[in-house]
Amino acid sequence: MYYVFRSVFVSEDLFKENEEHANIVTASTMLNIFWLCAITWLLTYLNVFKVGMSVMNSLGIRSLIFLAIPAVICYAKKGKGAWLKHFLFICFTVLLAMADSLLKYNVTLVMVIPVILSARYYNKNFTIGIAFLTTILFVLSTFMSVNIGQQDINTYNLIVPNNTTITIYGTLRDAISNIQVDEGLRLKNIFIHFFLPKFFIFNIISFACVQIARSGKNMVDKQKEITEKGKRISTELNLASAIQKSMLISDFPAFPERNEIDIYASMTPAKEVGGDFYDMFFVDENHLAICVADVSGKGIPASLVMMISKILIKNVTMIDAEVDKALGRVNNMLCDDNKLELFITCWFGIIDLRTGSIEFANAGHNPPLIYSSKLGRFEYLKSKPNIVLAGMNGVKYVKYDAQIEPGDKLFLYTDGVTEATNSSNELYGEQRLKDFLNKNKNLDVKNTIITLKQDIDRFVGNSEQYDDITMLELLYKERKTDENVFRKDFIADENNLPEVQFFAKTVFEKYGLDDATIRKIELAVEEIFVNVSHYAYTDNEGRCSVIIKNEENAMTITFIDNGVKFNPLEKSDPDISVSSEEREIGGLGIFITKKIMDEVLYKYQDGYNMLTIKKTYK
Repeated sequence: MYYVFRSVFVSEDLFKENEEHANIVTASTMLNIFWLCAITWLLTYLNVFKVGMSVMNSLGIRSLIFLAIPAVICYAKKGKGAWLKHFLFICFTVLLAMADSLLKYNVTLVMVIPVILSARYYNKNFTIGIAFLTTILFVLSTFMSVNIGQQDINTYNLIVPNNTTITIYGTLRDAISNIQVDEGLRLKNIFIHFFLPKFFIFNIISFACVQIARSGKNMVDKQKEITEKGKRISTELNLASAIQKSMLISDFPAFPERNEIDIYASMTPAKEVGGDFYDMFFVDENHLAICVADVSGKGIPASLVMMISKILIKNVTMIDAEVDKALGRVNNMLCDDNKLELFITCWFGIIDLRTGSIEFANAGHNPPLIYSSKLGRFEYLKSKPNIVLAGMNGVKYVKYDAQIEPGDKLFLYTDGVTEATNSSNELYGEQRLKDFLNKNKNLDVKNTIITLKQDIDRFVGNSEQYDDITMLELLYKERKTDENVFRKDFIADENNLPEVQFFAKTVFEKYGLDDATIRKIELAVEEIFVNVSHYAYTDNEGRCSVIIKNEENAMTITFIDNGVKFNPLEKSDPDISVSSEEREIGGLGIFITKKIMDEVLYKYQDGYNMLTIKKTYK
C-alpha cells in the first residue's frame, strides 16, 4: 500500500477562489455607488440638490449601464470568470471619469476607489495596471472637465478680477469674451490647484495599494505553506491513527469459534492517536490472556510506546506464560531505552477457560470489576498494585489469583473513564462506574460498553475529552470442555460419597490406572469429601465441586467449596506412635492423604476453599 501526500490547498486554486470573492466585493461596491447615484438623482429631482437635472439624468443612465448592470452580471456569474475583473474595473473607472468630467466640482479622488479595491486581489501587476488606467482617465477627466465640462467656470474664477460677475447666456467663451483673461495663468492655476495635489495624493494611495497587494500575496503564500504543512501533519496523524486502530482488535466477536467467552472492547483517543491499548490473545488452547494499559502522555510519542508495549507483552507471554515474570521482562526491556521517559500502567491477566481461574498482575493500573452471577452484582477486584512499567529496572511483579464462574463478567478500563470531568470539575469516579454497571448488569458486553460511553458523554457534556477512554468486558459463559478435564458438582453430604467414588473411578479407569493406584486415590478422595461434608457447611446445605485433570501421567483432583475457611495443611500431623486413645482427635485423614499422594496443595480464593491432590502413575 502506498500513501502519497498531496495538498488540497494548491496556490492556483486559492488565488482563483480569492479572485472570485474579490469580484463579488467589487460588484457590491459598484452596486452601492449606483444606489447612491439613484438617491442623489431623486434628491436633485426634489430640488434638494442643485446640480442640474440634465447632468443628473446623464449620470443616472451612465451609472445604470456602467455600475448596476456589470454588478448584476458578476452576481449572476458568482464572481467566476477570468475576464470578469477586467470588465468590472473598466466599467467602474470609466464611469468615475465620466462623473468627474460632468460634475461642476472636481471629484477626482473618488477614482482611487478602484485602485483600493484592486489591492484585494493580491495581484501586484493587476493593481499597477488599474492604477495606470485610472491615472490616464484621471488626466483625461481633468482636461475635459476644465475645458468642455462644468468645472471650467471654477478655473476662471481663480483668475478673473474680484467682484466680477460672469453671466452665461450662450457659451462660456462668449461670456468671458469681454474679460481679459490670462490663459497661461489659468493653465498654471489648473495645474497647481486642481491637478497636482490630487495627482500627488492619488499616486501615494496607488503606491500603498500596490504594497498591500504584494503583502497580501506573500501572506497568502505563507498561509498556503502553513496549511500544506498542516495538511501533511493531519495526513500523517490520520495514517498513524489508522495503523494504531489496525493493531487493536475491532471485529467482534473476537473469537467466534470459542463458546466459552464473549468479549468486547473499545478505545476512544482524546487526540488523533492515543496512548491507551487493549489486547486479547490465546496463549494456548485453554488460556486466554487479556490486558488493558495506559501510556503516560498523549499524541504520537505515546502511540509509539503503546505499539511497542503491546507487541512486547504478547511476544514475551507466548514464551513465558506467567503474568508476573512476563511483566518483569517487558518492564526491563522498556527501561533499557526509555529516552522519552514515558511509563505504562497495565492490568494483565490469564484466564484458564476450563476452570475460570485467573492469574493477574497489576502494574499501577485501575482495579477491574468482577460481576458475580451468584451475588448478582459488580465489585472491585482490588489488589496491591505494582510499580508501573518502564518506571524502574529490575522490578519483581506480584501475581494474584481470582476465580470466576460461568455467568460472571470481568470489566477492565483506563483512568479516562473514572477521571472524565464535567464543566463543574466533577469526576465520573469509581462509584458512579460501579453503580452504572450494576444498574445495567443484564446488558450484553457490547451494549454495556456502548451505553457506558454514552453515559460518560452525557456526564461530561460540552467539556473537552482530556484523556483516552478504553474499556473491555469479558463474559465467562461456560467452562471449556477438555477431554482431559472432568468436573462434577455434588451436594456436600457423606451419603453422596458412592457417587463421588464412582465418578472418580470411571475417570481413572479411562486412563488405565492400575488397581493399586486407583485404591490409593479413592482413599484420599473419600477422606477429603467426608471432611468437606462434615465441617465445611455448619448451618446449611452446600456443594462440593470435584475436578479431575489428567496430564503427563499425573492425575490431579481438586475439591472446591465455599464453606468455612479451613486449611487442613496447617494442622500438625498426628503422633501415630501412640495409641488411638491417647492421640488427639482429628488430622489422621489428611495425614493419610499426604502420605499416599505425591502432592497436596491448599489455597483460599474469593471465598472458596480449594484443596488439590496429585498422584503420578505409569
